[in-house]
Amino acid sequence: MRNFTFSARDTQGRLVRGILEAETSTAVADRLRKRGYLVTRLEETVSLPGWMNLEWHRSIPEEGLLLASIQLANMVSAGVPLVSSLQTVASQTSDRPLREALEAVTQEIETGSTFSEALSFHGDIFPGPMISMVRVGEASGHLDTVLTRFSNAVEKDLNLKKTIQAALTYPALLLAAATVLIVFVVSFIVPQFGALFTKAGVPLPLPTQILQTVGLSIRHFWWLLGMVAIGSLATLRVAVSMPSLRLKIDAALLKLPGVGPVIYQTTVARFARSLGTLVGAGLPILSALDTAQVVVGNRVVGEEIKRVRSAVEQGARLAATLSTGKVFAPDCIQMVRVGEESGRLEIMLEKIADFYELRVGFAIKQMTTLLEPILLVVMGGLVAFIMASLLLPMFDMLKVFKGGGLR
Repeated sequence: MRNFTFSARDTQGRLVRGILEAETSTAVADRLRKRGYLVTRLEETVSLPGWMNLEWHRSIPEEGLLLASIQLANMVSAGVPLVSSLQTVASQTSDRPLREALEAVTQEIETGSTFSEALSFHGDIFPGPMISMVRVGEASGHLDTVLTRFSNAVEKDLNLKKTIQAALTYPALLLAAATVLIVFVVSFIVPQFGALFTKAGVPLPLPTQILQTVGLSIRHFWWLLGMVAIGSLATLRVAVSMPSLRLKIDAALLKLPGVGPVIYQTTVARFARSLGTLVGAGLPILSALDTAQVVVGNRVVGEEIKRVRSAVEQGARLAATLSTGKVFAPDCIQMVRVGEESGRLEIMLEKIADFYELRVGFAIKQMTTLLEPILLVVMGGLVAFIMASLLLPMFDMLKVFKGGGLR
C-alpha cells in the first residue's frame, strides 16, 4: 500500500484535502468519485515533513484535537453510537475547521464509509497516527481504547511542546524588546546626534561613524533589508524542501552546542512515544515504523528509522538493528531489547519517551539558565558601545567649546 495526498471538492463545493492508502492513484480517484468528490490534485506522498515540524498535526490547534479525541473516546466507551458521538463533539467544538471536518466525517460515515476512511479524506486535519490507530481499533473492536491511547499521546506531546515554549518565552521577549530598542536608538537617535556634531565641526570617532552609517542605512533602505530577509526565508524554505540539503541541515542541528542535545532528545521521545502508542494499539511493527518515520520530523533520525524498518522487514530484531546504527543511545537500545524479550515493547517505549521528555525539561532549564545572562551581557555590551559612541564626540565638543572660550 502507498499513501496518496489529494485535494478535491465535495458536493457543496468545499475544498477537502486528505491522505488515502491504495495500490495505485487510479484506485484513490475511483474511491473519491464514488463518494461524490471532484478530484483536483492527486499525488503520491514520498517525502518527510520539514525539519521544523514537531507536531502530530498542524492544521488546527493541538488543544482542540486533544479535547475532541478525549470527548469522543469517553462517549464511545460509554456506549454512545459513533455518529451521535461525532455530532455531539462537532457541536461543542469551537475551532471551525475541526468542526466542519467532524461534520463531514459524520456525513461520510452515514453514506457508508468506515470511520478511518472518512478521517483519511481529511488528512490535513486529522494526523496519520490517528487514522492508523482508528483503522486498527475498527478491526479489533476496541475503538474507544485506541482513541484513549491517541489522546494520551497527544497530551504528552503537547506537554513537551508547552514546556519548551514556556522556557524560551522570557529569553525571546527579552531579545525582542532589546532589539527593538537598539534599532530605534541607532536609526533615529544616533543620526540626529551625528548631524549635530558635524554642524559643530566635531570630527566623529570611528564607533560613532559606524553607528551613524548603520542608522542611516536602516532609515533609508529598510525596504531593501526587508526584501533581503524575505529572500533569505524563501531560500531557506527551498533548501529544506530538498532532501539532500535537508539531511545536512538536520545533521548540523543535532551537532549544535546546547541546542543539538535538546533536538535529539525531543526527537527520540517523539519516536518512542509514537511507536509505543501505535504498537500498543495493535498496529503491526512495520506500519508503526512507517508512521513513526514521518512523525519524528528530523531527516537524520527518519533515515535511521527507514533503515531499521527495512531490516525488521527482513526478519531482524528491532533492538539488534538499532544497535548497528549511530543515532540511538545505548540506554534506549537496551530498554527496547528488554521490551522485546519480555513482550512488553510498548510499555518500554513509553518509559523511554517519559525519560527523554524528562531530560528535555532539564536540558531546557539549564540552557535558559545560561542563555539569560549571556543575553544580558551581549545587550549590555551593545548598549555600552552605543553610549560610548555618543559620549566620545561630546567630550570632543566640550574641548572645542572650551578652546573657543579661551581664545
